Amino acid sequence: MLGRIVSALIASASVPVAVAQIASSEQDARAASVGGQVSTIRSGQTWALSAGDRLSPQQVISTGSDGYARFEVAGGTRFEIFSNSRIVFRENPANPGDLLDVAGGHVRIEMKPSIGVMHNRVFCPVAVIAARGRATIAISVDEDDSTRIDVVEGAVRVQHLFFPRSEPILVTAIDAILVERDERISRRVDRGSLYRFTVRPFIEIWSAILPGRSTPRTEKAEFASSGLTARASSSQSSQSSAE
Repeated sequence: MLGRIVSALIASASVPVAVAQIASSEQDARAASVGGQVSTIRSGQTWALSAGDRLSPQQVISTGSDGYARFEVAGGTRFEIFSNSRIVFRENPANPGDLLDVAGGHVRIEMKPSIGVMHNRVFCPVAVIAARGRATIAISVDEDDSTRIDVVEGAVRVQHLFFPRSEPILVTAIDAILVERDERISRRVDRGSLYRFTVRPFIEIWSAILPGRSTPRTEKAEFASSGLTARASSSQSSQSSAE
């Protein structure tokens, strides 16, 4: 009898620990695919990431010129980080809807709603992106913090960080918007400016994903991972017309 009582007490004491472990694993991400230079910071030191590694909240991930990684989160959310990029995973772990802080570079995110999470948010140097339902977006952050957001699927609301009283802008598939530090977000999408801003970076990403593939300026760059198609010729024609 005493043995059963002791066993019951041990089992009841272990329940909170088990629940905490489950909650922790749901907040983590798993590296499903890693190529090139991809690293994180652990105990003040730089560690190379490999496929299968776990990513905990508040971890910083950086990629080199050949780096690429795809991560999976419980519930079906996934995100990809491309070359020369830096992100923070769940910088605010108290809010499970806050997924990424994109400090620079290029990422692609597939957000799927989960139980108890009203919306998912992604933070950039000049904007906050929020999705209440399923959405897929591609983000490109330039050196001056200018941020392009492409919506591949669903819809998101974009809020300027430095003009917080402005009404969030709704961006739906398949559309894009450019957010600059010192300007309010315009509801009008200037396709020429957008393509001039990102055609070259996305071509560089594509070349990094497929080593050895040549992408001349006149070639159509088809991004199978995002479903978006950008034509370098569109950029050239836009520049010519602007001149």
